[in-house]
Amino acid sequence: MAEISTVAYQDLRNYIQTNWKYIELQDESGTPIVRLSPSDSRVTSVIEGNEVKLTIVLKGSDADIVEPKTFVKSVIYKVGTGGTPFSTETYEPFTLVGADDEITVNHSIQIPVIA
Repeated sequence: MAEISTVAYQDLRNYIQTNWKYIELQDESGTPIVRLSPSDSRVTSVIEGNEVKLTIVLKGSDADIVEPKTFVKSVIYKVGTGGTPFSTETYEPFTLVGADDEITVNHSIQIPVIA
């Protein structure tokens, strides 16, 4: 089996950052709460080393968040609605209960995966 080069891994990370750009946050039953694109000011997407990292910062005062909401999972998609999940990350449940509450979600995709 052939190994791909370092440049190829970087190309894959660039492709993922450019094309897998929608991040959805879900509740404990897997119901979508919000799906955002990098054009939303609450989303950042960077490549750090061998990871593509998407970060979302949401507040209870955000117009598209009706509290209380409990967040437990982030899912990466290639499309704005529907689609197949490409990456899923589960985290400790966090509930927004008021306008002053804030949650920061970091979703990392490691390429190549280093065990």
